[in-house]
Formats: sequence, structure tokens, C-alpha cells
Amino acid sequence: MTAGTARQQAGYLLLWFIVPGIAVLLYPYLKGNPQHLEWLAIAITIYVLFFSVVIHELSHGLAGAFCGDTTALDAGRITLHPVRHVSPVGSILVPLGLYLMGASVVLGWAKPVPFNPIRLRKHPRDQVFLAFAGPLSNFCLAYISFTLFLVAALIYNGLSPEAPIGLNWDIFSPIPIGDVPFAPFWFVLLEILNFGIFINAILGVFNLIPFPPLDGFWLLKALLPKKAAAFAGKIQILGFILLILALHFNLLTFLFYPMLVVLGIFQGIAMICLR
Repeated sequence: MTAGTARQQAGYLLLWFIVPGIAVLLYPYLKGNPQHLEWLAIAITIYVLFFSVVIHELSHGLAGAFCGDTTALDAGRITLHPVRHVSPVGSILVPLGLYLMGASVVLGWAKPVPFNPIRLRKHPRDQVFLAFAGPLSNFCLAYISFTLFLVAALIYNGLSPEAPIGLNWDIFSPIPIGDVPFAPFWFVLLEILNFGIFINAILGVFNLIPFPPLDGFWLLKALLPKKAAAFAGKIQILGFILLILALHFNLLTFLFYPMLVVLGIFQGIAMICLR
């Protein structure tokens, strides 16, 4: 990466501070109304979700470039510019339509990075690495968010020992911030880190489900014998429909048990450290 490209990406990184900055400015005007504060927390959650899926897609692109496939790099998709990762269908139309229809499951996605498996150096090793890179990035973000949350919460609880805070998995219940210096900053920071844990744990596990078009399917396909992989390729066009049906009828609930265990461990550690 050239110095000019590095400066450009640093500039794009600053774009990600716009939404938190706006949230900090809005907090003093919304904190007196629980419903308005709830909407602010939901907006922050959506922001964290989009950032997390962008990092997920970036990780696929970087893994591809590392393994010899520079398709995403050549297309200018290995970038922190948020707009370049917006999918009009997956980021806006589908989730909005599902929400307006009152669907029990609301799905959305960022624009997938392009890749060309033929350009990978070694099969199936590089295919596995490329597919797993996305979920791995989410697990790393969950761990980083948890570590930073503990540090931030310890500092905040030192400022407000009469009303300490802990982890909160309910997006409809904003973290209660007391009368402390820089309260808007603390609210936005703790909300971002809190849901950075929860959302990335979900994304990591969810994307490992072996249903097309999820990463777990490509992992499975890379490891299957050639005939089985060819059959899987024929049914992948129906994958998205099958995935929605499976989620709607709660057929994949058991696959989220590992996520619940991890979140339970995070909760237990937080209770010990923040009591």
C-alpha cells in the first residue's frame, strides 16, 4: 500500500466517526425522553451492524489478495469507504421491505466483495481460508469490543459508583448513563462497544451456517468431494429462500447455542470485573 493510499484510507476511516459524532450531539436533547433515547440506541445498533458487515467483507477481500486473488483489490473494493459497501438491494430494500411486512426475521447485507476462485494459489486450502476470514473478523471484533467495553465500563463506574453499568443485550433498553462528565460521549461509546460484542458474535456464528449464500456453505463446498460439491452448486440458487424459511420456522436455533455460551461467558466475566 502506497503512502497516498494509506492517507486516503485514513480519510475514509474518519467518515465512520460521523454517525457517533451526530449521536453525541443528539444525546442531550433526547435523554429526557425514553422513547427518543431508545430510537437513538437502535440507530447506533444499525450503525454497528453495518460497520461489522463491512469489516466482514473487507476481510474476505484481504484474504483473497493474500491467497493470490486480487479481484477485489483491482475493483477498488478493499476500502474503508462506507458508501462503496452499500448494496441497494441488501442494505436498503430487503431489510426495509421485511420490516414493513412485519417479518419475524429481518435480513440485510453489505455488497459482497468479488472473487475469482480460479486465481487462488492452492485448493481447497485457500478457499477455506477466504471463506473463514469473514466470520473470523467478526469474532475478533467481538473480543476487541468486549475488552474495550470492560476498560471503558471500569472507568465509567469509577466516575459513577452509585449507578454502575454492565453488559446489556437489549437494544430497546439504552444503557442508563448518570450525571457524569461527558455523559453523551460515555453513552455513545458504551452503546457501540456493548452491541459490538453482541452483533459480531451473532454475525460470526450466523455466517458459519452451511446454507448458501453464507460463508459456512462455501466452507462446506470446499471440503466436499467433487461430485457432492457439484450437487451443492446446483442447489445454491435456492439457498437464500431456504435460509429465510429455516430462520422463519426456527429450524436453525440449535446452531446458535455456541453463541449463547460465548455471550454467557462474556456476561459472567463482566459481572465479576464490574461488580
